[in-house]
Amino acid sequence: MASPLTALGVDAPILAAPMAGGPSTPALVTAAARANGLGFLAGGYRTADALAEQIARVRSDGVSFGVDLFAPNPLPIDPEAFRRYARAIAPEAQTHDVDVQAVGIVEDDDHWSEKIDLLLSDPVLVVSFTFAVPDVAVIASLRAAGTLVVQTVTSPEEARLAAEAGADVLAVQASAAGGHSGTFTPQRIPAAIPLPDLLAQVRQEVSLRRCQVE
Repeated sequence: MASPLTALGVDAPILAAPMAGGPSTPALVTAAARANGLGFLAGGYRTADALAEQIARVRSDGVSFGVDLFAPNPLPIDPEAFRRYARAIAPEAQTHDVDVQAVGIVEDDDHWSEKIDLLLSDPVLVVSFTFAVPDVAVIASLRAAGTLVVQTVTSPEEARLAAEAGADVLAVQASAAGGHSGTFTPQRIPAAIPLPDLLAQVRQEVSLRRCQVE
């Protein structure tokens, strides 16, 4: 069955998921592509300059690849809950010379604007988003630059938001997925729905050409 990814030369139905924090190296992304799959560079926790360096390294290998970004999802934080957490991690933080009691509550957008500017000025084939749906204008700009837009969703409601915003492909993540959840609502644990059932619910909610799953 044809999908938006087959046009990129992806023969095997395998995606090397982006793992922020170090595991998703350029070498891993290239290896996935050479196995006829598709690898993703993890843009999360990186500056735009660091991401640009990794893009250049994979591009020099002449393979297809994607980039994943954490979309901003500002959520209200209870100051007292923040302080309790700070006190809990204080012993670990002190080993790195960090005074957690002096750290204020700051909304970190993970260099969002700089990374979007990078991906618009130097487009890649695929860009995926996790934790929230970007602004419609961001998705439209990426698509206009020739980029396929993938959105991680964990519920039919999130799938509808992604489709309405213009995403091309959905990465449907069930509660049993390894690692962390890509839910838009971290205050609530996603319902324990088996992946086949969740995929069926998403297909009833939206009508995209193909849903990728994990």
